[in-house]
Amino acid sequence: MGDFDDWNKLKSRGHEIMPHTWEHLNLTKIPLNQAKDNMDKCLDYFQENLDGYSDTDAVYNFAFNASTDELEDHVLKRVRAVRTGGWLVLNDTVVNFAQPGKNRLGCWGRGPDYCDEYVDQEINSFLQTSGGWLILNLHGLDGEGWGPVHTAYLDGLLKRLIKIEKLAVTPTGMVLKGIALQD
Repeated sequence: MGDFDDWNKLKSRGHEIMPHTWEHLNLTKIPLNQAKDNMDKCLDYFQENLDGYSDTDAVYNFAFNASTDELEDHVLKRVRAVRTGGWLVLNDTVVNFAQPGKNRLGCWGRGPDYCDEYVDQEINSFLQTSGGWLILNLHGLDGEGWGPVHTAYLDGLLKRLIKIEKLAVTPTGMVLKGIALQD
């Protein structure tokens, strides 16, 4: 939880802040026009309130990882990519980094309880592959949100991952803009 004062402070410290929803509804469960209005209202509010925000660099993150082709097509007219449900290990044949508005990023999450063990399992499994881009959707720290992780676990995980050669832990929007993709 937070507001744009909090989010602008986080952004100024290097965190990536992306649009998620206006009312945190499952947009597949409401009338299409209402869902489109909900997305547009969210993006407009981000434009007005988040320092340096640009739709063309944004990833719209569907609440509940729930979308339809019509919803994705609508919001992709404004944003670089959408994040929605779908288990994929992505690579540059799946994601067109150079073309805004063409990217569908699949991810999964787990909840409602802590998901430290799940995250460890998925990352360890991914590290055994030939590579790509794994997106896990986490919601909160220390009992906040749906599917949170413990702060101590997250700190340890990040410390472990940044030591792995040829592995980058990079925010989604930066990857799509081609930033920090070097070894």
